[in-house]
Amino acid sequence: MTVGGWRSFELTIPSRLEEMQKVHALIEEAIKEYKIEGELAHWLELTISESMINAIQHGNKANPAKPATLKISSTGDAIEIIVEDEGKGFALNTVADPTDKANLMKPNGRGILIIRSFMDEVDCFPRNGGGCRLRMLKRLSANHGVDRP
Repeated sequence: MTVGGWRSFELTIPSRLEEMQKVHALIEEAIKEYKIEGELAHWLELTISESMINAIQHGNKANPAKPATLKISSTGDAIEIIVEDEGKGFALNTVADPTDKANLMKPNGRGILIIRSFMDEVDCFPRNGGGCRLRMLKRLSANHGVDRP
């Protein structure tokens, strides 16, 4: 699909980690389409992957009957990523800080920390019909390798 001259990308997968190959392929396709390079490409891939893994494992409890959806779009000035699952949802402010001494050995929370550290905007909302909708926005500067159409 094309939005405002820029192509958008969407993928819905069963909630199985084996499906992450398709997620990585879509991320790679979007990064190439938007001409994202270097560290920005690396961090975008990492944050999108983390958010999809969270949707699969924590949101949908790895239940393949529950889909996880990824949407990536760009205006040229920013890239918006939306991840949806059918889980119970959560509030971002309730995720424990993994850098707190009491949480250093706990395996959870690092993905959200990475996402919040890299993205300019991170919001989590209940999804229509149930589940969670995570919206992330990364603003792009002229030197990030995105050519205007």
